Amino acid sequence: MYSCDDFVDELPISEISPEQFYKDNAQLEAALIGAYDGVQVAYSDFYINTGEFRSDDFQPNGANASRNSLHNSTLDPGEGYLRWRNHYVVIDRVNRIIEAENNFVGADPNLIGQAYAIRSKVYFDLARMFNDVPVFTKPINTVSEAKQPQTPYAEVMSNLVIPDMLKAEEYLSTVQSNYRFSKSSVLAHQAEVYMWEKQEQLAKEAIEKLITLGSHSLVQTPEDWQNLFLNQPATDQFPDGPGKVQMGPELIFSIQYNFEETSSGVARAYNAGAAVTTISEETELEWIRRFPIDSLGWATKYPNTDPVFSQVVEEVDTTYTVPLYGDWRHFACRNENATMEDGLGSAAFGEARCTKFIKNRVGLDPNDDNTDIPVFRFADMILLLAEAELKLGNPNVCLDLINQVRTARQLPLASQTDFGNSFEAQLDFLLIERKLELFGEAKRWWDLVRNDKAVEVMTPILNNREVIPFGEDRIVWPIFREHLLENELLNQNPGWD
Repeated sequence: MYSCDDFVDELPISEISPEQFYKDNAQLEAALIGAYDGVQVAYSDFYINTGEFRSDDFQPNGANASRNSLHNSTLDPGEGYLRWRNHYVVIDRVNRIIEAENNFVGADPNLIGQAYAIRSKVYFDLARMFNDVPVFTKPINTVSEAKQPQTPYAEVMSNLVIPDMLKAEEYLSTVQSNYRFSKSSVLAHQAEVYMWEKQEQLAKEAIEKLITLGSHSLVQTPEDWQNLFLNQPATDQFPDGPGKVQMGPELIFSIQYNFEETSSGVARAYNAGAAVTTISEETELEWIRRFPIDSLGWATKYPNTDPVFSQVVEEVDTTYTVPLYGDWRHFACRNENATMEDGLGSAAFGEARCTKFIKNRVGLDPNDDNTDIPVFRFADMILLLAEAELKLGNPNVCLDLINQVRTARQLPLASQTDFGNSFEAQLDFLLIERKLELFGEAKRWWDLVRNDKAVEVMTPILNNREVIPFGEDRIVWPIFREHLLENELLNQNPGWD
């Protein structure tokens, strides 16, 4: 159990105040490293837990009560995954950097800009999860200062998240950095925030600025796509494992992990131990509806396009090659111990783990995982731009952007018939394109909520699981019970009280 005293103890407090300590850029850099270390801790499990597991991407498998409560949205306010303490540690660390901006002449604006970007991102993630949250913009030095009431969601967004991200853009001159906020990743963050706030024109402008920077592009081959995510050491079952790759021009910003510091949450989420989470049957069926795995279905839907891969068939007296029908991204995301050229693998629908990042779990230690977590990716931005264009009344541009991604993936182009003629049909089509391209990257739940689709999509699925579906009042998450006990100024969110 954590108390406010524990929270304050975790903050970078000493006898030396920020005004006395941060006197040059070397000290600001050291403080910023501490802030990114805090991001590693805060987002290790949080990012996938909150972005994936309440959605239709995955399903529960077994009797893990904590994970099942996420998959079924039967959230218990006592579950530790609701704890926000680590996020506020990050916020306090960046507040100290921002506070020290005027301590000396020549403070590096790139360091200050990163602090504003981190604060904007963390508060955005807290606000879209919990709605009203406590706000701190100054360093916390006492227990009494750590007790604040919730600030209304609209004020968090308009007075903190949006101003901070605009300040970050103003301060930052570094165009691209894989593991730190830069001009490109701040623009990606702006696009996500503006789409959440239903300000599609501003989101479009942010993404167009990002594209104009020229710092990122879509990869053009399945191998390069897989290398964006792959972290697979060589094992007996996977002798060609290249180790950690996770590189490519699509990666705008990732949270970096290594063996010497905090463990990533990717292995815990998808691969290690018993298969408590598997790819949902709904996702598997959606994938093969869009990209059929049989020759007749493929030829009927895509008569002019051959699949990317072929398979060698060996019989007693002959060997021959046959097309491997389906979406190779599907193969990459669910075939354990194999490569994309081996197709879907042997796991039945509803029983496959996510293998987008780690292929083989033999010898895998979930508490010693150095898999980076991608936060912003160029394909995500292209498809988010497609959503903005659709909502701005430009469906043809939306379809062109969808096909821009499909072309890069060497997949058949979507036709106008596939896309549909109504706004709702076109939005549903686009959201499935995002679901398949960004599968396992913690985007799907937020896509559903942003588009008012969470209840619509999840109700029949939860009914099939014989779970009472959630209503609109339970889209927002409950506040951790211990936070309410620690701070009497907090109120539980409606629907969870």
